[in-house]
Amino acid sequence: MIKGVYGINVAVKDLDAATRQYEALFGIKAKPLSSDFFAFPGLIGSQISINGFHLNLIASLTDDTSVAKFIEKRGEGFFLLSVEVEDIAGEVQRVRDLGATVLMDENTVGDFGAVNFVHPKSFAGIQVEIFEPGERARALDLATA
Repeated sequence: MIKGVYGINVAVKDLDAATRQYEALFGIKAKPLSSDFFAFPGLIGSQISINGFHLNLIASLTDDTSVAKFIEKRGEGFFLLSVEVEDIAGEVQRVRDLGATVLMDENTVGDFGAVNFVHPKSFAGIQVEIFEPGERARALDLATA
């Protein structure tokens, strides 16, 4: 079962500039997200938490990541909607049963938690991240509280 919207991820070219801009907008200091926070290598980011909602700004360190390809094709902007779940295996199966295309056969698991992704064509052009937070994500949330 989906617990709620965890947040959104915004693809950006210049992480430092985007972070400063969003910090000024919300009046909240962002937390840095190192590359080991992400399910796939080559990404870095910053997170602004607003009453339990996470705005993640994500930049690519290389030209071959999904974020870099997204920016090249569409420009900076809304990259994905992240929903929080307690049972990722069950939720991924439920989404498949709805007829949606899940991008990975196996969920990606790490200290950040576990994730899988739903193809944008399944939900009106929006990529959905099914996310079960792990120790690192929970620690970041506690540090923000």
